[in-house]
Amino acid sequence: MIVRCHQIISPTTGKVVPEHPGIQVGADYPVLEIITSAKRVLLRIPEWFDTSTDLDSPGLWDAAMFTVVSERMPSCWVAALEGGSLTLAPPEWQRPGFWEDYFDDEPGAIAQYARRRAEIIAQAKRK
Repeated sequence: MIVRCHQIISPTTGKVVPEHPGIQVGADYPVLEIITSAKRVLLRIPEWFDTSTDLDSPGLWDAAMFTVVSERMPSCWVAALEGGSLTLAPPEWQRPGFWEDYFDDEPGAIAQYARRRAEIIAQAKRK
């Protein structure tokens, strides 16, 4: 799935802002994960920070910021219900503590993220 950013909603204030260092209006992004609850829908988008190492910090962004460019769903996504939220993501990412491990630079979580991210991006680019 690929989305195009048409506005930026600050993750901290919830207000529309003109710019953010992690995302750009007009740019297309692969959707790595979808998290829905009764109040909102969030998309996990890779925010490209270091192109020399290809490391990114995948952020959660309000789905209202985007329009869908490609509806192709990644084959590795599975649905999970927890605490009133529905998540569509690779099963490895849905285990409790995965994102904490990833952001704490745990090698196993980084490897799982990199493998699934590459798979999701490759599938999103196929026509």
